[in-house]
Amino acid sequence: MNYNLPQGIDLSQITADYIRNVRNKIYEQTIRWLIGLEKPLGLLTEDLFILVPYSDEIGSIKSVGQPHIMFRGGTGIGKTDGSKSLAKSIKANFKVIQGTPDLLPYDILGGQVMIENAKGERRVQFKPGPIFNHIILIDEGNRMPPRTKSALIQAMEERAISPKSDYIDDSEQVMPTLPLFPLSGDYNDIKSPRFFMVLLTENIFGEEEGSYPNPMAELDRITLTIPIDRPTLEEEKKIRAATVIGKKIEQVTDLQEVLACAHWINMHVETSSMASDYLTRLLRNTDPNPKVTDPNTLLGKFLKENVAVGASPRVNFHLEAAARVRSFFDGSMEVRPEHVKEVAGNVIVHRLVLAPGKEYTTTKEIVFEEILAMTEQPKWR
Repeated sequence: MNYNLPQGIDLSQITADYIRNVRNKIYEQTIRWLIGLEKPLGLLTEDLFILVPYSDEIGSIKSVGQPHIMFRGGTGIGKTDGSKSLAKSIKANFKVIQGTPDLLPYDILGGQVMIENAKGERRVQFKPGPIFNHIILIDEGNRMPPRTKSALIQAMEERAISPKSDYIDDSEQVMPTLPLFPLSGDYNDIKSPRFFMVLLTENIFGEEEGSYPNPMAELDRITLTIPIDRPTLEEEKKIRAATVIGKKIEQVTDLQEVLACAHWINMHVETSSMASDYLTRLLRNTDPNPKVTDPNTLLGKFLKENVAVGASPRVNFHLEAAARVRSFFDGSMEVRPEHVKEVAGNVIVHRLVLAPGKEYTTTKEIVFEEILAMTEQPKWR
């Protein structure tokens, strides 16, 4: 992937061992006071170093930025605590946005307000919303109404927002779009490197009043899903016996260093031709369109019966990016087919739409496992 290294990112001190040490320190702090979350938080602290393409409305046509991640699991199992611990360990501005049916775009984006000083002088000033942070946790995002969800999707895709009217900064410069989110913490700063990651949870009890189906436009912009299961019996006993009240998380790195490590991986880990071919074939094998998958084959018949919508071409970039980071932390500087297979479920499953009625007889996970089994994995040379 060809792209320009952001101004202010220095790779001169970065090595593979250096990156692994940084990740291990982040993981140790993130999991420090939490029990039973070793696997999901292990994935989260690896995925922190993924870079995916996005439409940059401020700079070039395309840039690379952080992945957006959805947690899949019940309530009360540590999703919020794990997210907070991660943010504290890397000194990231963090905010939780509660998804509610009455949430308006203004409530997350911010907007123009009239302020008055002690002299009685009035002026219009932009009041930033909670979206102006480095890491955002959208809790039960499928409770948001469609209008607010559309504003969130634009922010996720463009890593910027467009105020209702032109925003004028302190130097009287008109800024039609505001970046999400500069390391400097100043939303006027369009030159500073940016770090913006959305973490989402969803209300898995979709029949409850006040919830909306997550639109495909949003699901397609979520790089991957991390499942979080209920702790084991022994772990749950330890949770009750322990307490996280008053426990501190140490800052072990900063966003500048995290970005440098992520860019180093993106520039140095290559994708083998075998992995590239397998990756694209796997994605196309989720598409029931007869122009893509022959409906007379075993796979085609299976897709026609079970899948309404498969993964889009956009997912090529997300799956390759996730496989690249998995490859690196597996000790390889070249993505192999097995690395693609390891992360494929996390990247693809949430994007599948089952055929009408199939949600009552099967799951997306089971359907994808069948697709995976019917897609031949090339033997590594």
